Amino acid sequence: MTDQQIQFDEHARATFAGLADALIPEGDGMPSASQAGVAAEWLDSVLAARPELGPPLLALVRRLDGEDPKTAIADLGTADPAGFGLLAEIVPNAYFMNRGVRERVGYPGQVGLDVDLTWPPDWLDLLGPVIERGPIYRDPDRVAVTAETHS
Repeated sequence: MTDQQIQFDEHARATFAGLADALIPEGDGMPSASQAGVAAEWLDSVLAARPELGPPLLALVRRLDGEDPKTAIADLGTADPAGFGLLAEIVPNAYFMNRGVRERVGYPGQVGLDVDLTWPPDWLDLLGPVIERGPIYRDPDRVAVTAETHS
């Protein structure tokens, strides 16, 4: 465990969880960020891979402590784009480390594929799994309305 990880006490993790839930709320059968464990083991995993992100994240979390998470996230976009970018990098990475989340969206994780390197490539072979899966997305307008109505 690195020094950066040790500094995230329960209070800092709770603040981070609230901010993460403002970015990834529960909806459409998917857990919220905190329900997926982003403020626990998955935060530790992200920071183990990118320890240099620990100190600026902790500073941001401490700065936003006590603010309404939804308002804080909305304000970050204009007042502190770098801070917003930091959260927007860490939260989804931690979220998709959760195997249950990956299974729900049909993403097995990175897998090796044999690719025929002859020219021209057979794009349908490469895109076949995506085409078969069909469109998968969460309508951001619907999520935002849902999040606001459940406040």
